Amino acid sequence: MNLQTSISHPLPRRPLPDSCHFDLLDVSALQDPCSGRIVHLYSMVARCLTCELVFKAQEGQGLVSTSVARVLRCPTGCGQQSLRGAALRQWNAQPA
Repeated sequence: MNLQTSISHPLPRRPLPDSCHFDLLDVSALQDPCSGRIVHLYSMVARCLTCELVFKAQEGQGLVSTSVARVLRCPTGCGQQSLRGAALRQWNAQPA
């Protein structure tokens, strides 16, 4: 008689495919000065290219961090886009 119970381990959650795209207008993050790695992402200001809404996203409010990417979501429900760390590290504000 086997007394061990089967424990199901959930599969790692992967972000859904990109269903929207954004222009990043501002990124507020703490970066490691040597590697440029983002230690903490405070917020992003983005423009949804579908509905043209400009919004500020923070963790839990339009921004979800996963182990492989940050997922930016439009507050109007247009869609979402996954942003890899490398893309955020290389982000620079465009001159107005």
